[in-house]
Amino acid sequence: MLFETGLAARTGIAPLMNQELLEKVLRCPRLPSLPTIAIEVIELCRQQDINIRQIATTISNDPGLTTKILKTVNSSFYGLSSSVSTISHALVILGLNSVKTLALGFSLLGGMKEGHEDDDLITFWQRSLYSAVGARAIAQHMNLVQHEEAFLGGLLQDLGVLAMLETLGDEYMELLRESGTDHHRLWELEREKLDLDHTVVGGELAEHWKLPNILHTPIRYHEEPDEAPEALQPLVQSVCLGTRAADAFLVDSAEVSQAFFEYADEQLNIEHADAEALLATIAEATDEMTTLFDIDNHGARSVEDILAAANETLLQLTLESQQNASQLEKKNEQLQEQVTRDSLTGAANRGKFNEFMAEQFANASRETQPLSIVFFDADKFKGVNDTHGHQAGDKVLVAISKIVMDACPENGLVARYGGEEFAVILPNCDRRDAARLAESIRKTVEAQTIDIGDDMALNITISLGVATFDGSRFFSRPEQLIEAADKAVYAAKESGRNCVRIFTPRAA
Repeated sequence: MLFETGLAARTGIAPLMNQELLEKVLRCPRLPSLPTIAIEVIELCRQQDINIRQIATTISNDPGLTTKILKTVNSSFYGLSSSVSTISHALVILGLNSVKTLALGFSLLGGMKEGHEDDDLITFWQRSLYSAVGARAIAQHMNLVQHEEAFLGGLLQDLGVLAMLETLGDEYMELLRESGTDHHRLWELEREKLDLDHTVVGGELAEHWKLPNILHTPIRYHEEPDEAPEALQPLVQSVCLGTRAADAFLVDSAEVSQAFFEYADEQLNIEHADAEALLATIAEATDEMTTLFDIDNHGARSVEDILAAANETLLQLTLESQQNASQLEKKNEQLQEQVTRDSLTGAANRGKFNEFMAEQFANASRETQPLSIVFFDADKFKGVNDTHGHQAGDKVLVAISKIVMDACPENGLVARYGGEEFAVILPNCDRRDAARLAESIRKTVEAQTIDIGDDMALNITISLGVATFDGSRFFSRPEQLIEAADKAVYAAKESGRNCVRIFTPRAA
């Protein structure tokens, strides 16, 4: 049996695959051959003027095939109101496409199964049938006219797996065992270790069998539906989702169950409730079709098990999403803190001071509430740096800022204004309370002994200035209040340092 592969000319992907291995697989004499009845049906359907009577006669010449088709037609899979007794009658009731699909499906699957019914392939045949029934149900839900072709595409999609197994034997069986129940992983392993995958092999084999393009396209592209010709992408996507439904029934995995619902939603816009209903339809139809196609359905999961597993995964994903969101929020807060905090002292930086001051001044003006600001800096701080070094000076600033931040009310803000100069913004705080707080801070700093290292400690004092906006027109902008507090600090320095001075506007 010789094959002429046209893959390179059609797709241009030959350099990306093992052409030599492809030729070896396709020339293997043990590959399943196309049954005679299938060849005749395909040839008849290819004719422009299809002779329905001749097709009926051709199929009827095979008693076994006729029996299977009539049993299927009269099953709940098609849900006919009256029984059908002949192939001609079936063609009239269901149409050529449905009968052709059944004829090809039974004959092709029979040819493929011959010599490939060992225990290692039970799941393979189960998956083929679930995929076929699933693809048909999904195509019908999507209102595709090619729902019968979707059935055949799902049934034959893994034709290349059998071809590679027949040709490579134990080498390929190792890949099947390594991938386990993860069919997509098998496709990845084929590409990784063989530089050839079953979709390419299956597509070539289907083309050699002269299956119509509408059938070999789902076989070729079911692992990567986005690469399929645009006109047939919906059909290929229905086959792809059918395979995910099959995996949901046959693989005991919450992630696999959830993958079916995610693909249905994200790729085909099938809502969760509709996807659940599709699973129920697929389960019921496949139960009946396993008998008709003589496929063991032992071990398949129920729809309830699939939904429970999918919900479990969804809950886990929700919890993880919430946790990630919480961690992201915390990280954003930390980053925001880094942007608005002075890296040395932990007090707010100048940018945060300006923002908070403008906001609180606007609030105080609008609500007619007091707003006080206390400015202070360390006395003779330059001497600390000159005598003991800048590291000692840094320790002094850190110690002072901690004292002030501990004393500041929750609604206030302590900021490093610049160098050794700090500011405290006190919303809803009048002049007298601000002065009392300033004096308390002054006394605490004065009493504090600051360790600067090398067994040395310093006593530092600060000079403070207080200014308050009380609704009067003297302060019409926040900059004026800041300037007033700065003048009060200057007055404290002029008065001998280590004291508090309060700015009092002069009456006009």
